[in-house]
Amino acid sequence: MELGEIAIALGLPLEGDPEIEIKGLAGLVDAGEGELSFVTGPRYRDAVDSSLASAFLAPPDFDLGGRACLRSAQPYPDFTRAIELLSPERATPLEVHPTAVIGDRVELGRDVSIGAYAVLGDDVYIGGRSRIDPHVTIYPDCTIGRDCTVHAGARLHSRVRIGDRVVIHSGAVIGSQGFGFAFRTDGTRARVPHRAGVVIEDDAEIGANTTIDASQAAHAHDAQGRASTRIGRGVKIDNQVQVAHGCEVGDGSTLCAGAGIAGSTRIGKNVFFGGLSATSGNLSVADGTVVLGMSGVMSDTEPGAQLVGVPVLPRRLFFRILAASKRLPELLKRVDRLERRLP
Repeated sequence: MELGEIAIALGLPLEGDPEIEIKGLAGLVDAGEGELSFVTGPRYRDAVDSSLASAFLAPPDFDLGGRACLRSAQPYPDFTRAIELLSPERATPLEVHPTAVIGDRVELGRDVSIGAYAVLGDDVYIGGRSRIDPHVTIYPDCTIGRDCTVHAGARLHSRVRIGDRVVIHSGAVIGSQGFGFAFRTDGTRARVPHRAGVVIEDDAEIGANTTIDASQAAHAHDAQGRASTRIGRGVKIDNQVQVAHGCEVGDGSTLCAGAGIAGSTRIGKNVFFGGLSATSGNLSVADGTVVLGMSGVMSDTEPGAQLVGVPVLPRRLFFRILAASKRLPELLKRVDRLERRLP
């Protein structure tokens, strides 16, 4: 595709030769002739100068020395649009594969695709233009909205409610039994049933091999009548994340790889959890909180807090303590010398 055609398709102003043939996309370091790359700011000046890319997506004020480019106020998001344009996902047949197993009272919207060996239990509803890939299992009494994608091997247990434009990646398990047991007087344990299901709201994305547990009791709903395990609108969850029973993840929040959210945790809006971070149970993480990777939240947080460590501390305090700890050996020597001078 010619660079001018890409500019028109993306609605971006073009500088340079519109007839440059673009055959692919790549990062600044890896790009070669015939490829489009992107730059977000001046810190990448040297990488741009040495890049072999034929053209760039670049901010309006970035000097490219006359090299061909598409000007964009948001180069990275527009680069993702270019990927969709130049490397579109292969179309899925709009059919129910003959090997799929379809239960009773299943309702499929218009242009739904059901892949090979998928299993849909009774009383399942799937909205229009949604795609269910091969080997997906959907238990009875599940609802999936419009324009959703459930990738191969995902499992949706009973009473799961999925909104519109949700993506669930391979191996994810939604609505399985939570880890809850009641001790009997003789020391044995009885499993606590978790039957309230899971709600995942519009535009959320659930990573591969992530698990989201159902809540404990069918009557456990909040004031709006929602099931107590809830993933809010626009939430992005990475791979191998655990969200335990009864949790709520607020709109726009992000949970990165390996994060673990213990039972009945309430996470506010636009919260960020770094990789391998975790919480104790039954606490609240306020709106806008940032928890850096490998940190442990053990109590309620304040709105907008930036936290790090186990247990977490405010970010500035944590790094002051870390810097001071590097001086401890010398400080100990000084204290030892001072003590020896004392009578």
